[in-house]
Amino acid sequence: MRQSDSEAFHQAIGEIDAGHPEQAEPELRELAAKYPANDQVNEALGLIYAEKGEMVQALPYLDRACKDAPQSALDHANLGTTWLKLSRPRDAVRELRLGAALDAQNAGTLSNLGQAYMLLGDAANAAHAFAQAARLDPQNFDLLYNWAVALNQMGQADRAAKVLDRIPDTEKSDQAESLAGDVEEKLGHFLPAEQHYEKAAKKNASEANLFALCVELLRHWTWDQAAKTAAYGMAKYPQSARLKMAYGVSLYGSKQFSAAAQAFGNLLSTDPDNNDYAEMLGRTCAELQAGTGNCSALVSFASRHPDNPSAGLYAAREILEQPHSTSDLTHAEQLLASVTRMKPTLAEAWYELGLIDAERMQWRESARMFAKATALRPAYASAHYQLAQAYAHLGRPELRKKELALFQACSQKEQDEVNARVRAMTVFLSAGAAAAHE
Repeated sequence: MRQSDSEAFHQAIGEIDAGHPEQAEPELRELAAKYPANDQVNEALGLIYAEKGEMVQALPYLDRACKDAPQSALDHANLGTTWLKLSRPRDAVRELRLGAALDAQNAGTLSNLGQAYMLLGDAANAAHAFAQAARLDPQNFDLLYNWAVALNQMGQADRAAKVLDRIPDTEKSDQAESLAGDVEEKLGHFLPAEQHYEKAAKKNASEANLFALCVELLRHWTWDQAAKTAAYGMAKYPQSARLKMAYGVSLYGSKQFSAAAQAFGNLLSTDPDNNDYAEMLGRTCAELQAGTGNCSALVSFASRHPDNPSAGLYAAREILEQPHSTSDLTHAEQLLASVTRMKPTLAEAWYELGLIDAERMQWRESARMFAKATALRPAYASAHYQLAQAYAHLGRPELRKKELALFQACSQKEQDEVNARVRAMTVFLSAGAAAAHE
């Protein structure tokens, strides 16, 4: 570089150091055109563009700098960081690994390398990079959080908990508290998990944090507190469908089935073809002694989704729960016939067919349907009771006595099944909460 150009270059660097990169840019562009193989010029100009967020424009200059100075750790680190910001993790890993190999004491390079590995789904290498970075910069709590995230994704919840414990409580972000809740839940430490989720929500009452707290409360059947948390969240985030879902599940869990049906019915009215909402509403209406106005939506949903056996079952059950005509009975029978073709192992469908036959006083066929239901679900107390009634009409007293005994024996088991259904209602929400932290 000629003397005059060298002076111009140093003057441009001075402008950058003084916080005036826009004044340095024109001069550096001219120098880059004159000296395309000068790594310092290329690096400086590339970093100006990178600082402005113009990554695509920065890339060729930073790439040239690496080629001109292949042993420069800083050049490789800057190019790798640019690739990372462009969401090109494979290219980022290549350059950041070179940068880390040339300078193993740069925590920033190792941190970026960890992030690139995380984007590739390589939690093990990410955890290793974050661990190295944390050893160099132990007071960087973001590094500790990222390290714990990687460990948690590897299934090493115990190690993740120890890393998170290194962050002082006063320095824990809401994300760190929420992650600590996830980790403690995996370790079976339910009370500490709930406490961490509460802390996260107090530090930042975000929709995600409130939802995660709701799900934790639902997991352990703390229905009233879950309902209060969900109601607070719904007031704060009125568009959040999953908080409304959590509210409905909390009502379902506390056996407030009519209110739960209203909650799920409202959700289905906003998204009439949402299978999850229809499923929740269908399960809830199945617990009601008589249908509600919200449950009637199941019939129209089933007509739009004829290939959904659960929808067909719920719709038929709703028809039978309401005052109905002969044509309604036929409609319910057609729905159930379709359900049994699609899913012949669904005991509830055979049971509902048995009720239709009983209403028509076709006792022999009714008994056959109830017998199928009990064969598929031996602890089906209601089916045993109805089968006993069918045998009474058929003049089969011994069989009636046997079924009544089974009804008595299965009644408690059926109550346990109700509890199992309550637990099943939280599965969907639990999966959503887990996804929120990924």
